[in-house]
Amino acid sequence: MKTYGLYTIAFSTLLSLPSCIVVDDDDPEPLVGTLTVAWTIDGIRDPLDCADFDVDRLELVISGLNDDVETEPLCESFSTSIDLYEGRYVGEATLVDSFDRAATLTQPIDDIDIIAGTDLVVDIDFPIGSFL
Repeated sequence: MKTYGLYTIAFSTLLSLPSCIVVDDDDPEPLVGTLTVAWTIDGIRDPLDCADFDVDRLELVISGLNDDVETEPLCESFSTSIDLYEGRYVGEATLVDSFDRAATLTQPIDDIDIIAGTDLVVDIDFPIGSFL
């Protein structure tokens, strides 16, 4: 009879305790890293060179297994960053004028390996001989 009373008291105590809810999130956060592309014109980052060569923007296309990512930062910024899912990519960069016409030859960007939580910096130079 005493055992029954202990079970009743224990059960009553458990019912009076605050409850909690456990949420099982089956969808983990995607693994994301950053690609930073920095460019120069003939080895220099001078905003006046953008105007001198009639360059308005950098046309940057990054291709991976799932999708292409395109961005067109202003020439004078000389750098842009893109968040990408972890994986391998390739890319192309071209300086373009205000009419979206190529001002330079396209520079390939090979072997882009994005690792979650890191920033991969790729430097590109557009030498004088690359201008059209």
